[in-house]
Amino acid sequence: MNLSEILQLPKSDGVYLFENVNNFFEENYLRLRRKEKRLYSDDEVKLLPFASSLNPHKAEWDSRAKSFIRFKEYLNSFHKQFDILDLGCGNGWLAGELSKSYSHNFYCIDINLYELKQGARLFRNENIRFIYGDIFKMELAKNSFDLIILNSSVQYFENLNTLLKELIFTLKIDGEIHILDSPFYEEDDLPKAKTRTANHYKSLGFPEMSDLYFHHTYKSLSDFNYKILYDPRSIKNKLLSLAFKSDSPFPWIKIKR
Repeated sequence: MNLSEILQLPKSDGVYLFENVNNFFEENYLRLRRKEKRLYSDDEVKLLPFASSLNPHKAEWDSRAKSFIRFKEYLNSFHKQFDILDLGCGNGWLAGELSKSYSHNFYCIDINLYELKQGARLFRNENIRFIYGDIFKMELAKNSFDLIILNSSVQYFENLNTLLKELIFTLKIDGEIHILDSPFYEEDDLPKAKTRTANHYKSLGFPEMSDLYFHHTYKSLSDFNYKILYDPRSIKNKLLSLAFKSDSPFPWIKIKR
């Protein structure tokens, strides 16, 4: 499927539908999001990543705002219009906020129709397309995107190697994949991380959701041409985080073909 074909898909409330909605997954996912207090009002979504004082996750969003500012500054180094895939976009705040400063074309894909519709409602812009569908089923054409962003979403894909190979296929020759605000682990840290995740979902009453959250290691990137542009493990960043207590605990990873 090439990008022009996406625009021929049927639409529902501003969202292009590649496939039928998985109502069972959607209902359970939304119940969890409500329990976690992560379904935000329209007014709150329009502020993101600069969360209001009423946001129950404001401390988290304060650190995500710093990741966003770094990435936005990085985009300033380019001087042409890009085709950008925002994969796992949720409510689309990232594309919505970036579109205030850039005229790039954004293709925002997720399997959460509720938040896609919210994004389509809030960020009405001819350069932003919200699409419901599974990236592996869509078979997007080679050389489609200049940039692919995985913003706090890579942990919801089971096989990172398979995902990245699929995405690299869709990159243009000089294209880049950027992974933001997503946890990566050392091999020795995996058991404890998995236990924390299981305990978290169990405490919320959704133990089955731990089967849909995946833990990726730095070692899993070894087959790819990657560079860590922000590394929370560095001595400098550890000291800065101790001093300011609001920077991201997650790496910013760039991958090229």
